[in-house]
Amino acid sequence: MTSTYTANSGIEKPATGDQSGTWGDTLNINMDIVDRVMGGVGPITLTGTTHTLLTADGALSEGMYRVLVLGGSPSGTNTITVSPNDQDKMYLVYNNSGQSAVFTQGSGGNVTVANGDAKIIYCDGAGAGAAVSDFTANLAMSSVNITGGSITGVSITGITDLAVADGGTGASTAGGARSNLGAAASGANTDITSLGGLTTDIAVADGGTGASTAAAARTNLGLVIGTDVQAYDANNAVTDAAQTFTVSQRGTITVDNDLSLDLSVTNNFKCTPTGTGTLTFTNHTAGQSGNILLDNSGGHAISLAATTKGDADLATTISTAGVYWLSYYDDGTDAYVVTSAVFA
Repeated sequence: MTSTYTANSGIEKPATGDQSGTWGDTLNINMDIVDRVMGGVGPITLTGTTHTLLTADGALSEGMYRVLVLGGSPSGTNTITVSPNDQDKMYLVYNNSGQSAVFTQGSGGNVTVANGDAKIIYCDGAGAGAAVSDFTANLAMSSVNITGGSITGVSITGITDLAVADGGTGASTAGGARSNLGAAASGANTDITSLGGLTTDIAVADGGTGASTAAAARTNLGLVIGTDVQAYDANNAVTDAAQTFTVSQRGTITVDNDLSLDLSVTNNFKCTPTGTGTLTFTNHTAGQSGNILLDNSGGHAISLAATTKGDADLATTISTAGVYWLSYYDDGTDAYVVTSAVFA
């Protein structure tokens, strides 16, 4: 007769009357298998990116260990296939291989054990569709003592508020936490009455100046006195009060001979055209007025741009050879121009 084997651990069951005089050998192997299944710790050496964790009938094999200590030098994430796929298995796994290990038994779910982690996993032995599940993923524990290390990637709910003395806030609400910690509320509030002892200057982007001195603060804010802003002087002119000037005030004269006058540069111009052209004003500014000394000694023909307004004879007058004094007023769209007669 032929021996059979247990479904999950491959322990040999000799048929009745078989192995006369030799059954002791089979029994010894079976006892070793039972010992390995009950509490055996097995080093599993991984190489490459795949490994087969085999349970062989009637012979000691890796798949029979209760505790799997993963080692070796895998070249990347290693996929460990539990074989055969019709055996129920439960393993305590510690991964010390330097790479993540993915346990699979069939087309069902897999479990990944990151390097340095330990997990309890079980395989359902469902054949081609077998799945591996993480037994430790949803453990219900009434008390857990953690000494050293850290807790990451978890959400903790339903617990008593962690006291401030233990690193918590002692509260379940943001307001309560701030009160317990003596902290100010975010946003607009009256809790903060002063700041002191800061070791890092508050950046401009965070509402500060990024500096510890007034001069550096002005530099960071683009307010350098004499460069970005005018230095204070009691005699400086202002625009919102009547004033009497005790010294002469004059504008600069810009020489521009192409008859195209940029009002953003100055308000007084001197123009000596060298050929025909069109009297044009650019960057119109409402309320700006000024003067133009036009030296058209060459008698060049001068026309008016559409936004340059004058009397019907203005273009003809200033096209006649001579020197003229033109005055203008700009309303933000057009420049209105008058001229003197030709100077003798």
